[in-house]
Amino acid sequence: MTLQTYGTFGFLNPGQLAEEPLMLLDFGIEKRQSEKYDFYNNDRDYDGFLFQYTFQGEGVFETEEGSRRLSAGTAFFSCIPEKSRYYLPAGEPENRWEYLYVHFQGPAAVPFFRKIRDSFGPVVTVPADSFPIQLWLNLHEDMTNGRQLRRYEGGDLVYRFLSSLLRTLEEPQRPALTPCVEESIRYMKEHFPEHFSIEELAAYKGLSSAYFTRLFTRETGQSPVRYLTGLRLSHALSLLLNTTMPVEAVARDCGFSCGNYFCKVFRRASGCTPAEYRRRYGG
Repeated sequence: MTLQTYGTFGFLNPGQLAEEPLMLLDFGIEKRQSEKYDFYNNDRDYDGFLFQYTFQGEGVFETEEGSRRLSAGTAFFSCIPEKSRYYLPAGEPENRWEYLYVHFQGPAAVPFFRKIRDSFGPVVTVPADSFPIQLWLNLHEDMTNGRQLRRYEGGDLVYRFLSSLLRTLEEPQRPALTPCVEESIRYMKEHFPEHFSIEELAAYKGLSSAYFTRLFTRETGQSPVRYLTGLRLSHALSLLLNTTMPVEAVARDCGFSCGNYFCKVFRRASGCTPAEYRRRYGG
């Protein structure tokens, strides 16, 4: 990809919240080539979190478990201080490392960091055209042209980055759906209040239930039963919050066979009964 202008931007946050949950410290687009570029994260003179995404060339990220070459489309996500190191390999004069980095602080980043590291490890693969990368590229271009961040905007940007990064990793881009799966999704969206089974839907498409389930799961990342249940629960939440319909009526309107089964599914998904949910969050 064609990179924009190189450069970094730093941010000061005086007079804002006493303990901000998220704070953007600096970010930038840089290029390293034929120079010493080597950092041990246990020896840094600052703390926080560092995300560094490779556009072109290669760098190396090391932890106690081993080292990884960082080629285009990969990034490391590090907590500072920690026992890790990143560097441009020495003795490779033709090599360069062109990357985007984001440095931020705040307790609200901890659960995102732990979830990503526990689920995906310290090095992740992220498409260059995905939202978490484009967010910083667009901001970099805007700030190169003179834009200034408004108060509290840095923390908002970091939150959007972390949530979209986790979502991108958990739900990677998939190829276009086959007509069978696309039509089945459309049918579910239009008919979820009605009583029908996945077996009936598969038979309607001329497929066995087992094959249809494998096909749907492979293309969408979730089973057809889970997808249909999600549609029904989403509608149920709206009815619980915006109407006074009895729970039994909500169940029937959302396609559940009875109120007892609806309550069982709802509790498994939310941790509470439909009536408890309405009392907590209803107007």
